[in-house]
Amino acid sequence: MSQSQKKEYVRNMFAGISRRYDLLNHLLSLEKDKYWRRFAVSKLPPGYIIDVCSGTGDVAIEAAKKNRVIASDFCYEMLQLCRPKLEKKDIKNVSCIQNDAENLSFKDGTFDGAIVAFGIRNVADIKKALSEMNRVVRTRGRVVVLEFSLPENKIFRSVYYFYFKKILPLVGAVISKKDDSYNYLPASVMAFPKRKEFVELMKDAGISHVEYFDLTFGIVTVYVGDCIDGNSANKSLLEPDLNS
Repeated sequence: MSQSQKKEYVRNMFAGISRRYDLLNHLLSLEKDKYWRRFAVSKLPPGYIIDVCSGTGDVAIEAAKKNRVIASDFCYEMLQLCRPKLEKKDIKNVSCIQNDAENLSFKDGTFDGAIVAFGIRNVADIKKALSEMNRVVRTRGRVVVLEFSLPENKIFRSVYYFYFKKILPLVGAVISKKDDSYNYLPASVMAFPKRKEFVELMKDAGISHVEYFDLTFGIVTVYVGDCIDGNSANKSLLEPDLNS
């Protein structure tokens, strides 16, 4: 599959499962996804934050407790579901913008921090997306990545593999009524770079002092790095706001 084909496949896949996405996230993670997001957001600096591959906006909403946030995603159907959440919680400091992670339409150094949760493995060009996050974050700002990992404990990994490859796709297909979407999830996680390989990808993208934290027996990993090659500009390009 070419990069353009993967991009279109992922966009259509998430558009198709968008209305069941939150329910399945909470159900299939046994509600652990909320803790994972809180931990990742806690690693962000205070200020102006971009949530890349924001989906339905859960990370942006968590980050908005202490920051001004842009919720950015290239799938319109997913991002549209963020709006009622913001209205219900009366959140005024999150703006939803349709944007491609590999071509962020913001000036260099616009943000104090950038975060992507469970989205970086879905982009066609991971290094380009990381480079874009680094570009739009100011010097000494921070990039945070939350992504699924493969547990390193052999016994737990065998149990996890059974759940991940057999149970999760079945439950996902029944609830979402999309047979292939939750087969894609374990396949994409298995193909994702190992922890140290991903750290090197972040460094290659200009992000320094990268460290990582395994959560819940290594089911997910949070990567944190500093932007040393960012820029000091602090104004974004005007973009259409889905909240307006």
